[in-house]
Amino acid sequence: MKPILVASAAMWLLSGSVLADSITSPTGSFSAFPSGFSSTTPNWQGQFTQPTTASSPFWNNPSDDTGTGGSHMMNIGYVLSDSGGLQGTPSVLGSDSVTQEFTADGTDPAAFNFVSSGTPFDITLLFADSSLDTGNAAQGTVFGYYVGNTFTPVYTVGDTFAPTDTELEDPATLGNSYGFYVTVCYGGGFCETYTTGNGNTGNESGAAGWNHFALFQLASGNYAMGFTAADADVGEGLGDFNDVVVELQAIPEPGTIGALALGLAGLALFARCGARLQARRVDSRVDV
Repeated sequence: MKPILVASAAMWLLSGSVLADSITSPTGSFSAFPSGFSSTTPNWQGQFTQPTTASSPFWNNPSDDTGTGGSHMMNIGYVLSDSGGLQGTPSVLGSDSVTQEFTADGTDPAAFNFVSSGTPFDITLLFADSSLDTGNAAQGTVFGYYVGNTFTPVYTVGDTFAPTDTELEDPATLGNSYGFYVTVCYGGGFCETYTTGNGNTGNESGAAGWNHFALFQLASGNYAMGFTAADADVGEGLGDFNDVVVELQAIPEPGTIGALALGLAGLALFARCGARLQARRVDSRVDV
């Protein structure tokens, strides 16, 4: 029994929920991901037109983007669950799935930051679908993280044009807080910066009532985060949060990997001992 317990403990230590950085928020919390969210998606009204009904959850709006079969069901929920306009396409999460969504405790917006566990993590750009991101350096999206007033880009305008590679990041020391930001240049010299810790808003007048980041926790313990570039001039209530979609994946520490190896070795030893014991029992029956 002891080897099994060792192996189980090692497996548990490797789960993402143990290694992932924690979330801090004055205005929001996690709740179960609504598997039937698609039933509340408002009908598509047309570009820059507010839905006739309020969406729930807040990120569940029809999208200006067009997917499979001409579907406008392209918001972040469909991206992560491989449904709607993404039906039949390879899942951006692979075999992983969404278990929880981060929502405001009351009305939008819901601010959030991360608290470092002292362990580096990978950021992977899973999906990018913004008409602003054309590869033009003067127009598009920069995604990165910030600690205090220091902003560090991870993906530049050229990167957020389409899904790209995985980046190793370690933004803050153990126990320190950090968040993520996006700077969007809409063209004509107008740029706006949005942060997760400032109510998910930018600085433009009218932006304070809407979220720009949607956060989800996955079955693996990793986080998935979507961003929407819609601003107050074009109707922020239309946010589909699929302009930049990233996954934050914790990297096990060497000690944790060693614990897993020890557990697996113990499990193998237990299986071998069990096989020998079974063989002895068979032999004893034959002798009788």
